[in-house]
Amino acid sequence: MIEITNLSGGAQDANSLKKIGKVILREERKAQLDLSVVLLGESKMQELNRVYRGKDESTNVLSFSGGSDKIPSEVEGYLGLGELVLCPAVIRKDAKKYGIMFKAELYRIFIHGLLHLAGYDHTKDADSKKMSQKEKQYLSLVS
Repeated sequence: MIEITNLSGGAQDANSLKKIGKVILREERKAQLDLSVVLLGESKMQELNRVYRGKDESTNVLSFSGGSDKIPSEVEGYLGLGELVLCPAVIRKDAKKYGIMFKAELYRIFIHGLLHLAGYDHTKDADSKKMSQKEKQYLSLVS
């Protein structure tokens, strides 16, 4: 199950995110795991980024693994795969900066965060290349 909670104050297309998430979870053989997605405003996202990453700035996405001991207090109960926290305001700014549509950037960031929860990383070149290929693969399904 994918649960989406919108605390960002703006309307978002939760159904599209759920559809994308279901495809990725199925393809990554994690369909049996629950996923929580929270959309937050910039100030709350900045607070979470400061507390959990030591960076005093807002960011577009934070990923909290279901097995993590660093779980925001907003999250209660069984996490399954984990929780993605998205900040539509930052994503909107990024989309404008890159000259792309907001939805395209929202989907890209959602996919990126979900791939982190599925076990992908981009700290090493080989891992980064594999994760980038997966992002492109899944983005092609929603474009």
